[in-house]
Amino acid sequence: MDILSDRDPRLQIEEGAPFAILSAHVDWEMQSSILRRLTGLDGLPLVLPVGAKVTLYTGPSVVFVGRVQEDQSVLDLLSSDNQDDGEYVDF
Repeated sequence: MDILSDRDPRLQIEEGAPFAILSAHVDWEMQSSILRRLTGLDGLPLVLPVGAKVTLYTGPSVVFVGRVQEDQSVLDLLSSDNQDDGEYVDF
């Protein structure tokens, strides 16, 4: 799913202030979801700190929360916080 500027996308890194972005793409899967192709207002790909918690908003709504992976994709938080024993972190 492409999230374009008409949906007012904003990105928050860790506890920082949300900032406007041009677009993002979310691949919704059964086992996990991945946020990709984050583009800044200048049209350039965003470079995010690996391991950082990222929240994507459209307008006032949170649509995605995850952790930045080494390939600059963002894996959904539930999948990225999976424990080694197969149990998930209890929120």
